[in-house]
Amino acid sequence: MNGETTWMPAPVGRRRGGPAGRARERKGAFPRFRCWRAAVVLAVALAAVAAKAPAGQAAVMGTTGLLQIPTADVSPPGAGRLAAGVDGSEFLLSVMVSPLPGLEVGGAARSRGAVAPQLKYAVAAESAGAPGFAVGLAGDSYYAVLSRRLSSPGLRLHLGVGAGRWGPVLAGVEARLRSVAVTAADAGPSAPAVSLLVDFDGRAVALGARLQWPAGWTAAAGVRAGHGLVGQVAYGIHF
Repeated sequence: MNGETTWMPAPVGRRRGGPAGRARERKGAFPRFRCWRAAVVLAVALAAVAAKAPAGQAAVMGTTGLLQIPTADVSPPGAGRLAAGVDGSEFLLSVMVSPLPGLEVGGAARSRGAVAPQLKYAVAAESAGAPGFAVGLAGDSYYAVLSRRLSSPGLRLHLGVGAGRWGPVLAGVEARLRSVAVTAADAGPSAPAVSLLVDFDGRAVALGARLQWPAGWTAAAGVRAGHGLVGQVAYGIHF
């Protein structure tokens, strides 16, 4: 008025850039949120219909294995596993089930990536005269691995090849130091089985240990050369 400029504040809540700017801000957030929401919903659904069972020996990606690498072992039919892990600066959630003998299927969600589907099939089970042999994939990575118990009690060797997350060569050794003690139903908590683990995923060596309780819990943790902490906590379920 009268040649003067009147300043009017912008409406409260309006963001710079208008609708197009807000759409760009939301574009990157939705896919990641949906991946995590799907993983959590699936885990809760499985837990709601599950009972206690051995958790198995899970690698950080969720499949049966050591610290970093998968092995030729698979969970028994009807078993499943819910797990949360850490791989350096990333966190992971994974779900694995065994709908048929020798088969594991599931998925793993990283905190900085999408859900990666996983599948493992045991071509041959380990026997007194031959190693176990399994093939599998996780997202765009795949592998083939042999597992064999050595002459020393509690000592097993794993050797394989892979591409992507693992390989070109992967190897590992596990040494069982103590087995799970079977106690009476009214006895106190039993001591967990303890194993030492060393594995190589094709890029770095990891050293750690695994504790396995008969109630269904498994915890594994170790240090990966140049990468930091690697490990997970898993709970076994049965359908």
